[in-house]
Amino acid sequence: MAPSRFEPIRVSIVLHGDVLDPWSWIAERRVALAAEPFDGRFAPIEHSPFPRRWEVRAPSTAERRARARAVVRAAREKDAPALSPELWVSSSPPTSSAPPLLALAAARLQGAAKEAALRAALREAALVRGLDVSRADVIAEVASRTTGLDLSRFLSALRAPATERSVRAAFNAALDRGVETAPSLVIGEEWLIPGPRTTDEYREILQRFLARSVGVPLERIVH
Repeated sequence: MAPSRFEPIRVSIVLHGDVLDPWSWIAERRVALAAEPFDGRFAPIEHSPFPRRWEVRAPSTAERRARARAVVRAAREKDAPALSPELWVSSSPPTSSAPPLLALAAARLQGAAKEAALRAALREAALVRGLDVSRADVIAEVASRTTGLDLSRFLSALRAPATERSVRAAFNAALDRGVETAPSLVIGEEWLIPGPRTTDEYREILQRFLARSVGVPLERIVH
C-alpha cells in the first residue's frame, strides 16, 4: 500500500562513531535534539561503527596525550557529559577501539534497546570512569550490569566470527561512502556531515535536507 500523503517522511540519519570518542557521544545528543522539532520526519538515529583504530597496538605517549587533550576539550562543551581524560592517562589505556564496537554488534542481536543501553554503559565506563573497555573482562563486567541484556547470549555472540565480520563490513562500507572520521552524520543516504557540529547547526542542516526533499530547489551539499 502506498503511504498516505499525510504520512510524514521518515528520513534515515546514520551516525558513524566510536565508543571511545567523546565527540561521538556529544554528537548523538545534539543530533537527537536537533531532530525533535521535525515531528517524526526523521527516523531514530542509526549507529554505525567507525573505529578510530582497529588494529591492536599500545598507544604511544604522544597518542595518549593527544587523546587526553581531546577529552578535556570536549568536556568544556556546555552540553558535554561528565567526561574525564582518566582513560588515556591511566596505566592501561585501550589498545584498540574495535572491541567495544564488536560488543555493540553482539548486543544488537537482542534488540536496539539493549544495544543503546550497552552503548551508554560502555561510554560511561570509558569516558567518565576511565575503564579500559577494550579488555574482554571489562566488557563482560559492564555487560553483566546492563539491564535486560542476556549475558550468556551476548558473550556467545561477542565471540562469534560473524560479529567481527559484520563490524568490519560496516566499517569498510563507510569508508567506501567517503566517511573519514568519527563522528560523521549521513542524512537520507545522501548528505555527509563530517565532524561534530552544534545542535543549531545540525538542526539547520536537517531543515535544509527536508526542504530539498519536498521539492525546494537546494543544491546538493557535502558539508
